[in-house]
Amino acid sequence: MLGTIETINELIELGLIQDYAIGGGYALNFYMEPVLTYDMDVFIMIDTDQDYRALYAYFREKGHKIENVYIVIDDLPVQFLPSYISPLFREAIANARNMEVEGVEGRVFTPEYLVVTLLVAYRPKDRIIIPMLLELTDINLVKSIAKRFDSEKTPLYQRLGAILESLQ
Repeated sequence: MLGTIETINELIELGLIQDYAIGGGYALNFYMEPVLTYDMDVFIMIDTDQDYRALYAYFREKGHKIENVYIVIDDLPVQFLPSYISPLFREAIANARNMEVEGVEGRVFTPEYLVVTLLVAYRPKDRIIIPMLLELTDINLVKSIAKRFDSEKTPLYQRLGAILESLQ
């Protein structure tokens, strides 16, 4: 993981991305007992599809293996999720917290944004993890974020309500 974070930090120095934050299972591992995860989800601040293609071109030129949507960095499949996909991603990156791995600084979603991004995916494993993660959050902030990014297609506030109700 250390080499992966160093590589991602280099992407900022090279101007290929503006900022980033680790989400998904690796972010969970920062806050809770380790969970098994196949890949690292890295949410990146970029503005266009062209910027996203340039990122993949950079890794191809460097000889990195690309498997479907994953770029393999130090034997770790990394999925880069661009901020232009969702205003939620952009805000979650902007509000990420700094963390450190063996002296190398990185960025990780706060527990509140991590909960809401898990509500977007809402897989069975997410429904199991979210209640445990909620214990580490400011629940009013989680509700506020879920409400602001709620949509008919992705009823985040309803999903959060169902989880909170199941905890009572």
